[in-house]
Amino acid sequence: MKLQAPVFPTPIPAAHDVLRVLPLSDLHLTACPSATQKIVSNSAYFAQMDHVVLLGDMVGSYGTDGEYSHLAQFIRNIQKPYSAINGNHEFYFRVYHENSPNHKRLWTEGTPNEKNFQLEKFKGFFGLESLWRVEENELGTFIFLGLDGADQHKAETLSALQLEFLAQVLATSRSTPAYVFCHAPLYLDRRLDMEYYDNERTACVELDGVLRAQMEARDAPLFWMSGHIHLRPDHYLFLPYELKPNVWQIHCPDSWGYSRWAREHIIPQRHDGLFSRHLEIEKNRVTFVTHDHRLQSDIATETVSF
Repeated sequence: MKLQAPVFPTPIPAAHDVLRVLPLSDLHLTACPSATQKIVSNSAYFAQMDHVVLLGDMVGSYGTDGEYSHLAQFIRNIQKPYSAINGNHEFYFRVYHENSPNHKRLWTEGTPNEKNFQLEKFKGFFGLESLWRVEENELGTFIFLGLDGADQHKAETLSALQLEFLAQVLATSRSTPAYVFCHAPLYLDRRLDMEYYDNERTACVELDGVLRAQMEARDAPLFWMSGHIHLRPDHYLFLPYELKPNVWQIHCPDSWGYSRWAREHIIPQRHDGLFSRHLEIEKNRVTFVTHDHRLQSDIATETVSF
């Protein structure tokens, strides 16, 4: 029987006065079941949200059938309209199944064929024709990008076709607020001010040439929403910041309490916190709200007006 989500993704809803969108990144659903249960049980918080974006790395490790079964149950439990993009754990690693002694022990890069197989599995699970897409409403342009550089050793890459798509969208949305949902952060002309496992890896989608020029020429703000690097809200990079005028990097916390919060944390550390960050989008501003799922309360807000 084909493994599929119980409910397929739906578009961002039509504009309200305030549109509340909740990105959930790095759920790694089998990694810490108690964290997953704590998030799901925060029903009052989910009730406020108009839309959820599954921002990649939802699967525990490799994207096995068992891991996708947990993801299907999570989708049943949250009972919200949602979108989904893939992260590196949905496709990049060779799959070691749960009965293998190498499961959660080896992180071997897959072959291009293995990576493409996992990407097709992701698309089939969610009923997607493509890993990338664009949606529009009165509040802005919403761009969804999935990591898909199957022929590249660097996990945080976009295929040539996807980069062409992004250039076309940016060319027609220069004067419209844009919200990009991509698992990995954005690199334009400088590295993240942190070390990600080693000093060689940037951990970012790196844009140059025409795409970088388009980013630097924007008349309206673009907000690049990402996870991947597992930041806790007290990390020095967590506040929204501009990479270039009108190009904002917004980091979303991981969703299971495995994070970095100090410069010496080259590798994430386990902790008891459990956080998310959602968007409250209005016509001329967006507010980023950090929420503590254990306290079931908002703990910080940052607003960008435009």
